[in-house]
Amino acid sequence: MAPVFWLLMVLLCFIIRRSEILVFSRFGTASRVNTRQLLRLLLSLMPYGVKVTWKHDHWHCRLRMRVVPLSKLQTEILLILAEHRNPESYVAGASALNQNGPRYSGDIDIFHDQEEAVAQSAIADTALLVEHGFTFSWIRREPGIYGAIVQRGGESTKLEWVRDSDFRFFPTIRDELFGYRLHVADLATNKALAAAGRDEPRDVLDLLYIHEQHLPLGAVIWAAVTKDPGYSPESLITEIRRNARYRQDDYADLDLVEPVDASVVSQKLREALRAAETFIRTMPGGKEGLLFLKGSVPVQPDPDNLAVYVEHAGRRRGYWPSSSEIGSAMLHLDVKKQKQ
Repeated sequence: MAPVFWLLMVLLCFIIRRSEILVFSRFGTASRVNTRQLLRLLLSLMPYGVKVTWKHDHWHCRLRMRVVPLSKLQTEILLILAEHRNPESYVAGASALNQNGPRYSGDIDIFHDQEEAVAQSAIADTALLVEHGFTFSWIRREPGIYGAIVQRGGESTKLEWVRDSDFRFFPTIRDELFGYRLHVADLATNKALAAAGRDEPRDVLDLLYIHEQHLPLGAVIWAAVTKDPGYSPESLITEIRRNARYRQDDYADLDLVEPVDASVVSQKLREALRAAETFIRTMPGGKEGLLFLKGSVPVQPDPDNLAVYVEHAGRRRGYWPSSSEIGSAMLHLDVKKQKQ
């Protein structure tokens, strides 16, 4: 099996580099690569997950013999339902955030901009799953939120269809696995608000994953307050810190890629939040709630050189920065370099 497996891996790298599928980076930038049938074929043949990561200087196919935090059942469901997703019906939550993260999500969240679309989407999605041999049972059917347990072959997962605010930083992103999903910057800011408003140990792991792999928590928290005016960056940190007090047994019920040490997790979060506080203290007032982009990528900015970044505010359904905004920021950066 091993020689065949690695042959498939090499073939996958070649196809991704040469074909015409649209593959997105973690921040929504894209490169052209061909289609859902390929993903389904590989899923049926391979026992391990394949992780394709974005390098800023080039596309790099990095293959690892490890399971990624989407079960085979969840992946099959997502691929089937991808054709039903659209810019106003998209995958969000932990399944989108933790595709290559530290923990498995027990459910799949499908968000909608319009409440009336929730029931329509839930009914259409479950009918499509039945056509593909799945069974399901409703666990919730209310205006604005439907829930079901979906089963096949002795495995099950939870699906939820909910109405959510359409206020975000970026438009939803076309994705070969999810159909459409939230931009990682919106997933991250949503997670920061969730962690401040509830007592869930999984939120701590997700915040650390965001901080270490996507965007420092200082930038996430600074931007997140635009989605909930009841918070300031300082009060958001306070609430996250107040909720994030977990012992080892609090993590026992989470389905993790690897076991975690509660003391290490706690120390890392304290360090991340201290760094966020330092960043927030040095930022000028009046710019709370903004993301800062370098090119089109969200970054944590240098507070002393904000002119070299594109300021990006949230709005209904989100938007992409214009080329003139990016060009202006690059001009500021070029002028600064010439003066040095």
